[in-house]
Order: sequence, then structure tokens, then C-alpha cells
Amino acid sequence: MIRRIILSLVLIVSMAADAAIGDWRLHTSYHNATRCETVGEKVYVLASGALYTYSEEDEEIRTFDKISHLSDIEISHIAYSKENEALVIVYKNANIDILYNDESVYNISDFKNKTLATKNINNISINGNIALLSTGFGIVELDIERKEFTNTYTLNKEVYCAQEFNGSIYAGTKDGVVCGDRKDNLLDNSNWKQMNNYKTTLFETFKNEFYCVIENLGIYTLDTQRNRLTLLEKNNGTIYKYMYNDGTQLIAGGTDKVIFFDSSEKFTIYPLEKGSNFIRKKGNKVWNCKGYSGLVLCSIDGGKIVEKASGIIPNCPIRNYSEFIKFSGDKLLVAGGNLNYLDTKFYEGTAMVYDYINDHWTNLPEEIIKTSTGIDYINICSIDEDPTEENHYFASSFGFGLYEFRDGKFVKHYSHKNSALESVITGQYDYRYVRLPKIEFDTNGNLWTINTGTKTPIKILMQDGSWNKIYYPQLDKLPTVSDITIDSRGWLWVVSLQSDAGLFCAKINGTALDTSDDEVKTWFNKFTNQDGIGYDIYQIYAFKEDRNGSIWVGTNTGLFVIDNPKKFYDDGRFTQIKVPRNDGTGLADYLLNGVYIQSIFVDGANRKWIGTKHNGVYLISADGLETIHHFTTENSPLPSNSVMGIAVNENSGEVFFGTENGIASFMADATEPYEQLDEGNVYAYPNPVRPDYSGEISIVGLTYDCNVKIVDTAGSLIYEGTSVGGSFKWDGRNKKGDRVAAGVYYVLAYDQEGNEGVATKILFIR
Repeated sequence: MIRRIILSLVLIVSMAADAAIGDWRLHTSYHNATRCETVGEKVYVLASGALYTYSEEDEEIRTFDKISHLSDIEISHIAYSKENEALVIVYKNANIDILYNDESVYNISDFKNKTLATKNINNISINGNIALLSTGFGIVELDIERKEFTNTYTLNKEVYCAQEFNGSIYAGTKDGVVCGDRKDNLLDNSNWKQMNNYKTTLFETFKNEFYCVIENLGIYTLDTQRNRLTLLEKNNGTIYKYMYNDGTQLIAGGTDKVIFFDSSEKFTIYPLEKGSNFIRKKGNKVWNCKGYSGLVLCSIDGGKIVEKASGIIPNCPIRNYSEFIKFSGDKLLVAGGNLNYLDTKFYEGTAMVYDYINDHWTNLPEEIIKTSTGIDYINICSIDEDPTEENHYFASSFGFGLYEFRDGKFVKHYSHKNSALESVITGQYDYRYVRLPKIEFDTNGNLWTINTGTKTPIKILMQDGSWNKIYYPQLDKLPTVSDITIDSRGWLWVVSLQSDAGLFCAKINGTALDTSDDEVKTWFNKFTNQDGIGYDIYQIYAFKEDRNGSIWVGTNTGLFVIDNPKKFYDDGRFTQIKVPRNDGTGLADYLLNGVYIQSIFVDGANRKWIGTKHNGVYLISADGLETIHHFTTENSPLPSNSVMGIAVNENSGEVFFGTENGIASFMADATEPYEQLDEGNVYAYPNPVRPDYSGEISIVGLTYDCNVKIVDTAGSLIYEGTSVGGSFKWDGRNKKGDRVAAGVYYVLAYDQEGNEGVATKILFIR
């Protein structure tokens, strides 16, 4: 009992501090540091397309996102304006924020909202109050002080860099440098003059000289009066990615070296370790944006740039890849690979664990794996935790087999050479085709795997380390088998994602390993609904059984339900839920008909969270007749309208969405219901309720459809209602809508059998 109380208190404090009903959180990656700006004792860091700051004074790390301060996601460039004491932030979609030193933000979305063939911004150069944006068609001029665009110079060619120098604007393009004198009408592109034909990617000015980087050649000075180039340093294989003037030196660099120029005649070259993306020099300090190592403090010692401390990184996912997510207790498991059947794109490793209670991310080791196995560790698409041993994980790759981890360390790689797993092909590259789109433990600690495209795709790694196979001729070498489930009836279901898209079902009669007595049926390529309408099915990403035993199937053409599996097994007809229009016509529409569905999750109240490819996420009622929420990037902090994975923390009700741009979570109002009322399981948060709190109070640990009453110490009824899943929400007001007075209030709960008990109490403080 003591242990239970302690755990409950930890959970109450964590959730009360972090989120109330309706709150959002973004779980953004800040690992891959690519650029930084120093402002006094503060360092702004661009990492994984996101922004954080590090304070040298108190060593505080602060993150910025769409919920706190910023207007968008996926930052492509940052540049600091000293005159305006502001950081100019450019997003991939051409949105722009101006973040001032006091952390106020001004958004400029004009360019983002324009209808143009291309809106990509390649670079930003600041001179005084003016920022020159190099775009796919020319140069856009932004007045930072006035917070508005002033001119657009359409050059009808892609501009990689732009710089103002001695009254003229220079543009670096694939076809060379062009120049426009500000005294001329530069809106007329005939007034821009061609200076040379070399592809130029970077500009900077220093000590009244003009510097440029010519691709594949090196760093030059450009005499703009005589139009003469002078080579300073050959590239020698270096791809120069940045060049800037810090006031005392010109600094230019790539991933393998950086050059500090005191003048065009005097400069020093320093080699860099692998992974260095950007060097920012500040006095005697050197900040290295060292990719996944984060922001690294260095110094110059003995002709070398020497690291002085480990990388500075916020606690976060290592990447924003999150196609697969699921909960194991209070831990969110994330895998970021994709089911790449065409073998055209592989994602970096990515298997992550989020400890919900302690708000901490653990990124399972990656670099050591390639060294140990001799093959790439990429495209991790599924992860699960052994129910018999905490912190014992398995992660599967779509292409490279199975990986085992224990207590944060890599243990073993299972391939077609040391296990029952098989490759889709034979020959030199067979190791790239050991495809495991899904793994899942059963309650006994046996790991079920889908080894797609092979003769026997269902394989089980038993708890004792041995392997078993289940063979069905209908699945023999089926190329896109992607998921497996044993439902509440004990039936085995297998999903075929796209080639012969559809469902396989076997009544296994309690003997999964013995197929001799199984009844088997398949529904491939075409679904027919209750009205006899047929649909061609090309992809099935989502398959979920709800709390009533109905099965919900998400396809490329909409949502289908097997509401009575026993009847369905005979007639093969799917149900499409009809939602009445309620407009007097008596007509109805099929729920989410034509919507491409990628994920389904059933919460504690039997409601369905539906993730789509283009339309964000829906929360629909248990029967499907009501849409409770519809979240998109336009009306919520969702990072993308493509929602590939959904998972719900059963204890808190917080819903996590895995999207192509990272993870977001929403504090919903349904938790997992208990089977019986137990006073030890029930608690309220926040508790006590302080005078400045105006949100809802959550009572959790209840049974399904539990009747709840709030009474005062005299027994007078204050509020009543029914639980949603295992939760009940109260806004702290009485039936008249008035906030209750300070004091103690009791929560009385009645289960469906009418059993009553004092579940918990809530204290309101003056």
C-alpha cells in the first residue's frame, strides 16, 4: 500500500505540473546541431530544424516550439540582427518569425501565403535593418525594423546567396554572379549585370573586401570594381557550408575544416572532427555545432580546435521520425523507420523510449551496432518491451533483421544467418532484405514477428531463445504482410499492406502452433460494404479491435468496421458507419469515406482516434456517430497532417501522435477503466486546487461508465455525471456554474452494479 501511494503522488505531481485537459505538448528533436548565433551570454542553436538556447551564465537550456513562442515548425535558417536585437527565423515553408531578446515574437507570413511556383529560401544575409532572402526565383528584401517586405527582385533563376556591398546587391547563382546597382531600378531584371559564369554558393564582406565561395573550386576574393577573382584557398574536397563576419575575423568552413581569416593575406586553417556542421567563434571560445553530438564548447590549443566539454543537448528524441509508437506501461516506445518495399529510401536507426513519469528520453545505442555487426543499423520500424523483464527491448528493422537491447545496451543482432529469420532474396545483398515490419510480445514473453515476403512470415522467438514458425499457404511469400493480431476471440488476423492488400483470418482454436485444425479465410483487394458497394483496396495501414469486440480497419479509401466478426466470417461484408446529416433529408454519409487512414487507437472510453494521411486526426465517439475532435496543423500544434501512429497513456489519458515531422501529445479526458472500484486506485489532480487554477480537475482510477457525485462535507450534491473510460472531469463549479468555496469535497462513485464508496476527496484552498 505504501508503494502504491508513493507512485500515485509522483504521478499526480508530474501530470499536474505538465498538462491539464486540452493541453498540448510537442516532443521535438533538438539533437542535430547545424548552426548557432551568440548574443551576449546566450547561444541560439538551430538543431534538427528546431531552436533552443543555452545560457553560459547559469547553464540553463530553453527550448522553443510552436506552443511556446514560435509560429511554425521546421526551421531552415537563423540569423541575428544586432541593430534590432532580434533573431530572424526562416522556416522551410517560407514563414518568418522575428524573435526579440525579450522573447516576444512577430510573425511575417506574407511570403509563405503567396502563390508561387517555388518559395524555397536558400540563405539569409543581414545588413543593418535589411535582410536579403535568397530564393528559388530571385531575392526578397525584408525590412526587419518595419517588419515588412519592401522589394522583390525577380531574376528568374535560383539564387544561393545574396550580399549588399558598396551600394550594390550581388546574387550568387548556378550560372555565376549577377550584380545590381541600387541606383538603378532593380525591379527590372535587365538592370542586373552578369559578372562571371561560376556557380557561387556563399558571399561575405570583411575589411571592405568581398569574399565568395565558388563550388568545386574554393574561396576567392572578388574585386567588384575590376571584376577580378583571386583564389585564397582551394576546396581540396571540402564543401564550404558557411561563411560569416564576426566583427574581428572572417570565418568559413565545411564539415572537415574551418578557416579563420584575419585578412585576405593572413588566415589559419584548423581541421575538424567528423560531424562538425558549423563553427561560431566568440573571443577565446569556439562553439562547434557538431551534429548529433550537439553544441560543443571548444578552445584553440596547439593549432587545433579542442573540445572542452561534452555536447549540450536538451532531453529529447534523437530524431523526429516516429512512424511507430506504443506504450509499455508508462513508457512510450518509438521507432522511426518506414515500410520501404521499393528499397528506395532508408531512415537512420531510431529506436527511442520515453519515460512518461520522469519526462526523460532514452535513445537506444546506434553507433556501436554497425561496428559490432558490420552492417548498417537503419530503418527501425517496430519496438517492444519484454513483459517479463523491464528494460529488455527488441527492435526490428525493415530490411536488416532484429536487434536486442538490455538496460540501454546492445545485446544481439538476429539475422537470416543466426536465426529462423529469412531474407526475401538470395545473393550478395540478402542481408538488406530481412524485413520485419512488426514485432510484439505476448503475455508469456514470446516475441511474435512478421518476416514479410518469406515462405513462413509468422515467426516466434520463444522466451527460452528457440524459434517457432507458423505456416499458412495463403501467406507464402506474400510480399507486404505488415501486422498480426490475436483478437479477444482467440482468432489470428494478419494484414497485407498493399500487394494483395487485405486481411487473413484463422480460427486457431486455442492452438496457435498447430494449424491442422484451423479455419482460414482471406479478403484481398476488394471490400464490400453492407449496401453491396464494392471498393478497390490498395493499402491497409490500420487494424484495431475495440472494447466491444468489433474490428476497425483503416484503408486508402476510408474506414471499415467488422462489427460482428462471427457473422462477417460467413458473409464477408464490412460495415461503413452511416452518420445522419440531420438536415431534414433523412440522408446519411459514410463516416470518413474516401479519407486515407493510417492509424487507429481505441481509448479507455471505447472512442476511436483516427490518424489520416492528409487530414490530421479525428476523435470519434464509441459508436462512430459523433466527431468529438478534428485536429489539423491549422487548428492545433500538430506538426503534420500525416498522422502515422497513435498511442494513449492509460494512466493519464494523454494521447501521443507520431507524425512525419515529430511527436505531439494532447491531454484527453479518458483513461483506462478499472474492472472494480478500489479506493486505493482512485485519486484526483490537481489536488489541492489552488485559487489561480481554472482548469478541470481529473478523477482517475474509476470503472467504465461509473456514476460519480461530488458532495460537500454536509452531504449536499454539488455536481454529478458519468466517467469517460476510467476518468471523470469536474470544472470545480456547482450546478449553477459558480466556483465552489474553499474546503473539502468528497467524490462518491457508483459502479454499474450500484456499489457505492467514498473514492477520494479534493481540497480547495483559498
